[in-house]
Amino acid sequence: MFFISVTCLIKIFTVNKQLMQITRRVRKKFTKSKYKLSIGISIKTTLKCSDNSGAKKINVIGIFKSGTRLNRIPGSYPGGMIVGSVKKGKIKLRKTIVSAIVIRQKKSWKRYDGTNVNFEDNACVMTNLKGELKGTSINGPVAKECAYVWARIAISAHGIL
Repeated sequence: MFFISVTCLIKIFTVNKQLMQITRRVRKKFTKSKYKLSIGISIKTTLKCSDNSGAKKINVIGIFKSGTRLNRIPGSYPGGMIVGSVKKGKIKLRKTIVSAIVIRQKKSWKRYDGTNVNFEDNACVMTNLKGELKGTSINGPVAKECAYVWARIAISAHGIL
């Protein structure tokens, strides 16, 4: 018969509780949209940087929280955080690795109310890992799914669709 003391159970419970808190914190930091959207941004996609941070084009080289399978190319959608390299822009920023959040995608997706949504271009805004913008304003509309997840983007967006 297997016997575990009460103190061991309490220690195991507290360790598991601490691990759960850490994972929640990390989950909040790099969270994607809470809705399931069609993946329209994949690795090697070039995105337009639609803020006034100084970058013009960003090439996607990685995607946060993309649980993938072997040989599957990871993808993202509005509200997802990506890692990219700046291809066009100010000389200081060129060839640097930055984090960004996708705010628009060309591929259409279906919302729960039945409407299909798509934009003219693929666009993102440069941020730090906490989700704070590096620029001060956002040009063009922002997807509603992105605005729900990232409050800083919703505040500085001119239009939310």
